[in-house]
Amino acid sequence: MVEVEIQSSGKTIALPFRLALMTSEPPKRVHGLSRSATNASLREATAMESALGIRDEWLRLAAQGSQMGLWYWNEVTSELFWDAKSREMFGVPAEGEVTLETFYRALHPDDVERVTRTWRHAVADRQPYETEYRSRRPDGTSRWIYARGSAYYDETAKPICMVGVVFDITERREIEQDRLDLSGRLIKAQEAERRHLARELHDDFCQRVALLATQLQIILDAVGNSRSKVSERLRELLKTVNEFGAEVHSLSHSLHSSKLEILGLSRSVSSFCRDFSKQHKIQIDFHQTALPEPIPFETTLCLFRVVQEGLQNVNKHSRASRAEVRLVSSLTAISLMLRDNGVGFDLSQNYASNGIGILSMKERARMLNGTLEIRSSPMKGTEITLTIPLKNVHAAA
Repeated sequence: MVEVEIQSSGKTIALPFRLALMTSEPPKRVHGLSRSATNASLREATAMESALGIRDEWLRLAAQGSQMGLWYWNEVTSELFWDAKSREMFGVPAEGEVTLETFYRALHPDDVERVTRTWRHAVADRQPYETEYRSRRPDGTSRWIYARGSAYYDETAKPICMVGVVFDITERREIEQDRLDLSGRLIKAQEAERRHLARELHDDFCQRVALLATQLQIILDAVGNSRSKVSERLRELLKTVNEFGAEVHSLSHSLHSSKLEILGLSRSVSSFCRDFSKQHKIQIDFHQTALPEPIPFETTLCLFRVVQEGLQNVNKHSRASRAEVRLVSSLTAISLMLRDNGVGFDLSQNYASNGIGILSMKERARMLNGTLEIRSSPMKGTEITLTIPLKNVHAAA
């Protein structure tokens, strides 16, 4: 009985086991190691397998009847083991050898590079291996797989092996996708209703208000510019009607901005910030860098709506005197940053993160595979950052 020290996740553990060589013949050079170094690595790897034998059997018994598959990778000999459940997930025959090439062939082509990079970085950086990817089965169907693993190292910190589990999460991903599709349909329906209401306000109510203002002006002209009570009252009514007409026009514009389709993102956001500043007496500084062209309308609309919702929150809740809006483009993403000097709020409070406006912004970002980050603290203002990957922008074009 021999005791060997194995390092896992930065910890050293001593495991007792019997030494047993994996082959009866002297091993050849592996990965450029000398014969003696290779023998030592093989003995340690074999010892590890023996030490994990009982625990591995427990895991197999626990995994039977569940959706969990087991796998083992020998870093020294480049050998791969899959249990029956793993083979089933990847559509591999229940009998026969599985190799690293078997794994790569079973992966969706778009995921191979990412999975390989994640795996090798986990081993090199001595971090847990965790990722999600798609398996491509022989019948042409795909399954979503969640994989986790931990590497084991010898006393020189050289990796010996990695053990892990895989779960079929296809149903969960399909449920998530259904939820995202529903959110997308709801937001699209909301936009269609906004467009309809905006058209009704502009073509009907704004015209009626304009006609009413014209009639009042005609009556005022007929009465003359005297300072009689009738004239004063007419002037007050005319001012009220004009203000009401401006508010209806502004509401129509906020529901659906025709400028967005005609002028584009930058000029529309600039115009909105200027109008919002005048209406609510809040200083708004707008800055931008050169943006890619063309930007798909779905992306433009998402960014514009977040500006609208963010500034509305500034006006309603922050008590800020100044806000800043930035549109920035890099090689990989388009980012929107909105910052104010208001009272802020405590992010740990549920009401702050579950408001309808914030949830709407998050859903819009998620529809485009973007991210929405909110940073705030009491009396230090709030900052909202929306980032949309450029690959999604180009893909939607």
